[in-house]
Amino acid sequence: MIAFLYSTLNLAYSQQGKVDAAFNTYDDGLQGDGFDGTVRTTALQADGKLIVGGDFLNFNGGATPYLCRLLPDGSKDPSFTLSTGFQANVYCTLIQPDGKIIVGGNFTAFNGSSAGKLIRLNPDGSRDPTFDTAIAVGTGIVYDLALQSDGSIIIVGSFTKYGSATANRLARILPNGNLDLTFAMGVGASSLVEEVHIQQDGKILLGGSFTSFNGVACGRIMRLNSNGSVDATFVTGTGFDANVSALTTQTDGKILVGGSFLNFNGVTANKIIRLNFNGSVDSSFISGSGFSSGTVEIINVSAAGAIMIGGSFNDTYNGTDVNKIIFLEANGVINPAFDIGSGPSTGIVNALTEDVANSWYIGGSFLVFDSQTQGRLARIDVFGTLDIGYLTAGVGFNNSVLKVIALADNKTMVFGNFTKFNGTICNRVTRLSEEGILDSSFNTAATGADNSIKTAIVQPDGKIIIGGVFTKYNGVVRIRIARIQANGEIDAAFTIGTGFNNQVYALALQPDGKIIVAGNFTSYNGILINRIVRLLPDGTLDSGFAIGSGADAIVDCILLQPDGKIVLGGQFTLFNGVSHNRMVRLNADGSLDSEFSTGVGFDKNVYTIALQSDNKLIVGGVFLNYKGVSAKRILRLNSDGSLDTSFTTGTGFSSGEIRAILVQPDDRLLIGGTFAGNYNGTAVRRMVRLLSSGIYDATFSVNLNNTLFSICFTPSNKVMIGGNFNSVSGVAKHRLARIKLCTNSSVWDGSFWNNGIPSAEKTLIFNKNYTAASNLNSCSCTISAGNTVTVLDGNTLVLAFDYGGLGTLILENNAALYQSEEQVNNSGTMQQKRKTTPMLVTDYTYWSSPVSSQKLIDVSPDTPLDKFYSFDALRDSWFNESATNLMSVGKGYIVRGPKAFSETTAANYEAIFRGVPNNGSVSVPIAATDSSNLIGNPYPSALNADSFINGNKGIIDGTIYFWTHNTAINKNVYTSDDYAVYNLLGGVGTSAALNSGVNNAKPDGKIASGQSFFVTSSNGGGFAVFNNTMRLVGQNTNFYKVSSPKKSKSSAMEKHRMWLNLSNSEGAFKQILIGYATGATNDFDPAIDGESFDGNQYLDFYSINQEKNLVIQGRALPFDPTDEIKLGFTSALAGNFTIEIDEMDGLLANQSVFIEDKWSNTVVDVTQEGYAFTTAIGTFNDRFVVRFVSRILSVNDTEKDTESLFVSCKNKELLINSTKEFIEEITIYSLEGKKIYHKNGINKTDFSIRNWFLAPQIVLVKIGMQNGLSVTKKVRY
Repeated sequence: MIAFLYSTLNLAYSQQGKVDAAFNTYDDGLQGDGFDGTVRTTALQADGKLIVGGDFLNFNGGATPYLCRLLPDGSKDPSFTLSTGFQANVYCTLIQPDGKIIVGGNFTAFNGSSAGKLIRLNPDGSRDPTFDTAIAVGTGIVYDLALQSDGSIIIVGSFTKYGSATANRLARILPNGNLDLTFAMGVGASSLVEEVHIQQDGKILLGGSFTSFNGVACGRIMRLNSNGSVDATFVTGTGFDANVSALTTQTDGKILVGGSFLNFNGVTANKIIRLNFNGSVDSSFISGSGFSSGTVEIINVSAAGAIMIGGSFNDTYNGTDVNKIIFLEANGVINPAFDIGSGPSTGIVNALTEDVANSWYIGGSFLVFDSQTQGRLARIDVFGTLDIGYLTAGVGFNNSVLKVIALADNKTMVFGNFTKFNGTICNRVTRLSEEGILDSSFNTAATGADNSIKTAIVQPDGKIIIGGVFTKYNGVVRIRIARIQANGEIDAAFTIGTGFNNQVYALALQPDGKIIVAGNFTSYNGILINRIVRLLPDGTLDSGFAIGSGADAIVDCILLQPDGKIVLGGQFTLFNGVSHNRMVRLNADGSLDSEFSTGVGFDKNVYTIALQSDNKLIVGGVFLNYKGVSAKRILRLNSDGSLDTSFTTGTGFSSGEIRAILVQPDDRLLIGGTFAGNYNGTAVRRMVRLLSSGIYDATFSVNLNNTLFSICFTPSNKVMIGGNFNSVSGVAKHRLARIKLCTNSSVWDGSFWNNGIPSAEKTLIFNKNYTAASNLNSCSCTISAGNTVTVLDGNTLVLAFDYGGLGTLILENNAALYQSEEQVNNSGTMQQKRKTTPMLVTDYTYWSSPVSSQKLIDVSPDTPLDKFYSFDALRDSWFNESATNLMSVGKGYIVRGPKAFSETTAANYEAIFRGVPNNGSVSVPIAATDSSNLIGNPYPSALNADSFINGNKGIIDGTIYFWTHNTAINKNVYTSDDYAVYNLLGGVGTSAALNSGVNNAKPDGKIASGQSFFVTSSNGGGFAVFNNTMRLVGQNTNFYKVSSPKKSKSSAMEKHRMWLNLSNSEGAFKQILIGYATGATNDFDPAIDGESFDGNQYLDFYSINQEKNLVIQGRALPFDPTDEIKLGFTSALAGNFTIEIDEMDGLLANQSVFIEDKWSNTVVDVTQEGYAFTTAIGTFNDRFVVRFVSRILSVNDTEKDTESLFVSCKNKELLINSTKEFIEEITIYSLEGKKIYHKNGINKTDFSIRNWFLAPQIVLVKIGMQNGLSVTKKVRY
């Protein structure tokens, strides 16, 4: 039933299979693989280090503009110090016999000093001052270089001068950098010279687009004598019909020429030709029809005389398919042993260099080589095989991962052929933390294995058995098998003697602790035994395992059945002398199981076997047939070995091999290997998931750029994969990645769940109606056609991945749909209900749609058609929207109440949003600086306002304004309509808590679904971004939720706050917030200070700082009791008003707060009572000040008090003495503003405190006198 549902509901995009970016965050793709621009030249030093030049700016994420030197392992050479280096492209390099490096290109500076397209560097990368080329080539480019035997340098390119002397596209430079005026080149070349090559006899070959040299006609090729004169013995007739871009000579003096030409001197020559020494065509060069497309850019002759060619060609050479690289025999015939796989994916090969091991460095503009991300440089061996360990970014594993095992504590064991992880040495085995960090407690400072570990198993006691190719572990001889302790140290109690004589491929652990080992060996500890053996727990041979003569070829895999029988797969055709083609089942004692019949078996190798819950066997490999029946690379067998025809694979896998199969708890199958074609017509690349029936599972998609060898589940219901890849679905991950997916499922049939209650790893499939009276936490959700799932008020459907199906999800008011995965597209439809607070017909509600394709009219069908608005930020005015318009995701709208609503009696309105729920990143345009922008929560779940503000710093100023869209339900004259305000410091409400029907509480940072709000742009605007990291589970009841008055909402930000209300008895109200907080200064701080939106038509109240009217103001820590904050207000009403404390928290909770009225010369402690005053209509910015001391001292008062008060500290005793007035009270504060001591009722002129503080510190001592004066002094205690 599950299989049927999946097959009929795979209507959506592939959702599962996302890379878990939280695993090994160091391997984040930012450090790159190779170069970020074209490689144009490579040159190999005698020590094996490689000079690389080109258009690039970075290598593996580190700056190295235009030139770099790499160590033999492909890492950057730190001893090659170029400082700021070149400022433009490098086209050519050569290495002198003394190790100095000559560089040519388009640059005009090196390390900030002039360099005229040519320079010589010392071996350490510093400039050689003895080679003066500051004003060498002014215009044009140096494209190629050649070194003469006397140390002179031939340069060619597009230049026409060297210094002030004419040098048309060719010059000879002396070893000191000066132009050699004796070089008899005359007027030089008529146009571009692209290539130069010096023959063994010293003559100089030139190639390019020129058609004459020193007045002598030539067809794009010329040979000069060593002194620069034209060599008349080199006769090429009409030459080439198009450009020559590659030149070299073979050991016999014959000349290889490549380019874009089609003819030479009237003879067909498609892109390549070989000339005799005298310039005639060499007919013994068997290039046939040559290259059918592209251009030959580089030709290099190997030490053995073979010919390596690179370029842009990607069609055929003499009828054989080729792709940008080809290796020819000396006579021009393709080397049949050379195979580069898919080779460079795109671009051009510009550079070829052979090393002493006969490997080749390939440079160009390609990003991928043989499906492996290579970043424009690759190394291949003489057969064309890519060295995947070369040019690694120093992230992830530097070579193959062959086996991964997840441990119960969420750590992961990794085995393979690697030697480093994230740049740290770990030879072929390591342990990673749950976060993907190297576990430094594993095999501390030891050497690991000396060769590949192919397989491993973990015993119940935590010990690990490893098998493979190695012969030593931690320097101790352990031939191809070993047991190690949980900490990575070798287990000496596991006695293997001389071990195996050949490779171990597979291991299996029986419940009794015995170990089955398989591979390509024919003896163990000197005892003959063919390719399978069973060991006792101590490592000695189990003589009771009677396999007879064993297998005649490699055993690749072992499967232990629950009944103790043992299934083997591999490359063998006989087992114990009996025909068993590549698969056999043994009894527990090693004898052949006669109940398992494979007939003629498989036509090709079996590499992996897995067991489903019904004991049927899933088999994978490279085979095409089983018992004569077509079965391409995967099939399912019944328990007796017969083919299960209900397993629907269709045409199977079109290419490659299956190397790994993992069965999910719901019997879906994760498949990995080398395959890169299609599965039953669907494109797949090295990983795929099938339903239990064999049908392709479209809900899962992972694409790998190279082989997947191993798959395992983690305890957190994710999947770890290991192999040769360095890209997972386009995300850089080097040979190990953690994948997020749903590993199980459960179906609701109307009464029961068929596979247990919902849980985080399960896909929920609703075949009948369902009501969620509590939160549902699951992996994904599908509702079948005709059914409804209803989530009741206050509850949340929590999903990691998608919601789909043909049924309907209903979210009642305050219910929510939360999704954690960002790149997931929903396909199912939803109804989300949102109730307003009580409203009148003329009230407007600020809305934002949580679904796609929602029409404005459907939000409130009874609203007049001309009462739907958005806000035009550019014009700073409301824009009348057509009621039939679709609501843009993330955009805010206002909608007036329905026509049927009352003008006098408020009522709730329920809006219903219908459509596909929004998910993932949403970008909303924000207009120019200081504009007001109406945007909204785009999700069907609440949004964390702090996360939104922090995520959009630099785009918005950090304050959010919410229209209360409320009318007070009382008899007051003036309503409380206004903008509630929120930023990182806190929220400001729109009225005191007077009425239960009005939503007047302070915002606490939860933006409910359907809610829109204003933000003010900063720094020129741009795009505000919403994403899933800002979403909240639950808390969707309303943005205006009363918070606990004594608790800070964010432990990351220290806050000490007070809210002040200005109001009258007839309902006019305005609130402000002032607070001392981490990150605040006493200047204007975006995200902490919020300007007043002045949305209340009767009253505005604000604090003032830097001429800004602030509804929220942050002040710097530590709290200073002498701080003063200026207040202002605007009133459209004359009469009596009151300023009073609404709430205080943090250190201010016990702090006196005074309002000074400068007009009446009155100071009132508003923590004890509100301050009542009378005002006229107008704006008043000079009347009120907030203070924390009862009286402000005048200059004279301060001077007098300073003269009469003495504070000192000696021997841990704090002394306070007043010579004139009695001391009333003493309060001591830390520099952070925390009150740490208080004493009142002193009534003395002196006072002391002894041994009160725990540690020396600086404190603020506030002294209150009986005459009302107070003074604060800073003292070191």
